[in-house]
Amino acid sequence: MSQQRHTYAHEVNWTLRSLFAAGVLSLCAVASAMSATININRAEAAREERLALEKEAALVADLANYLAAETAAAREALDGPRLKPAKATRDLIRDDDPIATLASFDFTELQAAKVNADERRCLAQAIYYEARSEPRIGQLAVADVVLNRVANPIYPDTICGVVFQGSERRTGCQFSFTCDGSMQARLSRRKWAESEELAGAVLAGLRAPVSRNATHYHANYVEPVWAGRLTPTATIGTHKFYRFPSKRVAAAAPAAM
Repeated sequence: MSQQRHTYAHEVNWTLRSLFAAGVLSLCAVASAMSATININRAEAAREERLALEKEAALVADLANYLAAETAAAREALDGPRLKPAKATRDLIRDDDPIATLASFDFTELQAAKVNADERRCLAQAIYYEARSEPRIGQLAVADVVLNRVANPIYPDTICGVVFQGSERRTGCQFSFTCDGSMQARLSRRKWAESEELAGAVLAGLRAPVSRNATHYHANYVEPVWAGRLTPTATIGTHKFYRFPSKRVAAAAPAAM
């Protein structure tokens, strides 16, 4: 009887050891699988980061080439023949009849100046509220999207019209800051001044096509339903940019930002 008990105990111990060993092997297999998954995820994240850096470098290179061309053009203009100096104001007043000048003055020029000032302010507002915390290239990209929309026949043909399109409706605004109360907050004087300066420079011709013909963009922490229907063009800072894949799609697509 004692011999039988000893044999039974030995068999139980062997079974327990076998189960324990199998459990350890299972845990090792699970740990190996988890480690492999983590390594794969890390490799994928590193690949995405590398691709993002490559895209950013390409955009910066495009901007550098554009600015270099603008600088060369400016130098060529400065090296050109000098124009005669303009007459002083007092000489103009002495030589001309002030009453006749006033009567013949084209006051539409004042209206045009006001329109230009309004357009500059609207562009500055888009830059400030949408990208004031972005690097300068990200701010240029937002301005580029606004101007791309102005040039697109499915959108309003003015900067203010594009920026404030749908702002009369809580859910219809194209740029969220125009209807979510952001404009009621106090302005940062420094960042607003920078936005105005950049808007003026863009309207004066310092425009870089860094968004690559984009008409839409969104922050990288959201995924709007329309993003899947458009073609990605660039990722700059915290924004992802898109364009219409074709004119036919553009005509049928909603204008949602």
